[in-house]
Formats: sequence, structure tokens, C-alpha cells
Amino acid sequence: MPFAGLALTVVASAVNLAVALVLLRAGREHHSITLEADGRHLLTDVWTSAGVIVGVALVVATGWLRLDPLVALAVSVHILWTGFGLVRRSVRGLLDSAISAEDQREVTKLFTEYGHRYGVAFHALRTRQAGARRFVSFHLLVPDAWTVSQAHQLSEEIESRMRSMIPNAAVFTHIEPISDPASYDDQGLDR
Repeated sequence: MPFAGLALTVVASAVNLAVALVLLRAGREHHSITLEADGRHLLTDVWTSAGVIVGVALVVATGWLRLDPLVALAVSVHILWTGFGLVRRSVRGLLDSAISAEDQREVTKLFTEYGHRYGVAFHALRTRQAGARRFVSFHLLVPDAWTVSQAHQLSEEIESRMRSMIPNAAVFTHIEPISDPASYDDQGLDR
């Protein structure tokens, strides 16, 4: 009878593992901490079941009864670590932190590319992340001779590229003349 119980535990764990992997993939795709947390919760069930099976197997194989609580302790530490990571990420989402350093580097590279190509400049970059949404705002300084249409067309192109680089991003651009000293006075302002 104990083997039937263990077999049932293995089957249930396999089902939990499959569902957990689907939830984790969906969480990454949709930038959803909730889906990821559900997936991680199921994974902790899988780890718990695996710990029970391994603990029982080791005790049966070695006769050393202390192995079972040691395996249980290792599983509990893993569960606590996973929970701590999820709580840390959830709190960061509530605090509207900046977008990732990697995404910020990509934005800077994009600014450099367009600066060299069109003779424009950028400043007052602001980023934040709230849940799955990301927000990027910046000032685009264009040559004085450009028409509003030219500046608007370039800002639309830059915003489109940013949205393709940074999923779920809302991008806001403020256009200013590059040679007007007043254009540089508002770098610190939040618009």
C-alpha cells in the first residue's frame, strides 16, 4: 500500500509540474507576477513531494532516520527562498521602480544611434514600472530648421522602436528646439 501512495504522489507531482511550467511561461509572456506566483506555488508543492519521496527512499535505503528531517529542512529553505523572491518582486512593483538596467541601456543605445543619424539630442529621461506596465518619457531636441511634422515623424519612429524593445511600454516624448537655451532649463522637471 505505501507504494500505491508514493505512485499517486509522483503522478500528482507530474501534473503540478506541467501546470506550473505553463503558468511560469504565461507569467513571463504577460509580465504577470500573479501567474508567476501561482506557478512557483505549484513548484513548491512539487519540491515538497519530491522531498518526501527522496526522504523516505533515503531512510529505507540507509536506515538513517535523520535524513528525512534534513531533506524536509532543505525543501523548506527552498520554499522560503522562493517566497522571499516573490514578495521582493511584488513590493518592487508596488513602489514604481525604474525599468531594468538592461532596458535603460537599450534606450541609451537608441538615443546614441538617432543622435548620430539625425543630429538630435535627448535629455530628461524618466522611466518607471508599475506592475506589468512600463513608462518611458524623455525630451527630444531637434534642429531649429525642422518642421513640426519632421520632429513628430521622428518621435513616432523612436517611440515605436522603444515599444518593440520594451514590452508593455507607454512612451511619452516632449519635443524642443536644440539651440534654445530654455530647452535645457527643464531637464529636472517631471512633465
